[in-house]
Amino acid sequence: MSKWWLVLIVVAVLIVGGVTAAVAMGAHALAPARSVLHFPWAMLADEAATMNDCVECHEVAKFHSCATCHDEHGSAEMSKVPFNQLVLLAGDLPEPGYIAINDILPYRDQPGTQVALLDLLEEQGVTAFDRVALFSSDGGVVTIDQPNLTQSALLLPHVDGVRFADESLHVSTWLKGIARIVVVGVDKPLTIDGQATSIGRLLLRATRSAITGQAEVMFKGEEDGRVRKAKTASRIEGAPIEDLVGFNAIAVRDAQGQEHALSADEAEGAILAQIDGRIVLVLPGRGQPQWILDVVEITSR
Repeated sequence: MSKWWLVLIVVAVLIVGGVTAAVAMGAHALAPARSVLHFPWAMLADEAATMNDCVECHEVAKFHSCATCHDEHGSAEMSKVPFNQLVLLAGDLPEPGYIAINDILPYRDQPGTQVALLDLLEEQGVTAFDRVALFSSDGGVVTIDQPNLTQSALLLPHVDGVRFADESLHVSTWLKGIARIVVVGVDKPLTIDGQATSIGRLLLRATRSAITGQAEVMFKGEEDGRVRKAKTASRIEGAPIEDLVGFNAIAVRDAQGQEHALSADEAEGAILAQIDGRIVLVLPGRGQPQWILDVVEITSR
């Protein structure tokens, strides 16, 4: 069977499977079908050939499931494409959040694959900003003011996902394995003790992580019947309140104009974080329903 017939078969399977999964799971985007538009036909042909070879190497009686086939052989998983790797876009932009590396560089296997950082920001609704900071997975940080950022600032494929390079900047600014991009906007919609600022500016200062929502879970092993326990939790990074207003009682005003008074003890360990695009005062000692959402002003008392 020719490769192109295999591609047509794989495309049909991807689309039908994507629609079926989306209907079953209430998905808003058909990820398998989208891959048909994101990847070159040559790549899909190679994957189709791999799947075909996989099918032919098994006797019907010994044939295993699709999931096992993928796990054992890697067929149709496109192991060289980082489907699940993400870059966090944070700070002062309309819709902060995670973006798939494969959405930034969908044709990473093709020569000359690249995207200008300015173009990526524009796609995310950022047209005016003061500076941009890039963080790598191994701890590197590069901050670039807007006047120094040009179309030569590029995001390119890398074995770890995405790398940054700019022929107009010193080579020491080039980073591999970009994990987070923080945008500092022009506006300063947040006020801390009378000083105008923004969450983007605060995220470039010293931040701290808070462990929240910790819970104990149990599972009974099917083979030995033994119950084993573990703890799950969430890790949230933000600006520590004591660095912003000191160890004082504080008054917090939200976007609805409501004021919340917290004693120094109640505010201990609190961080100002960005969660789902909202500015949130995270109180690790309290349950999530008691966190303060859409913070616009914090004043020490």
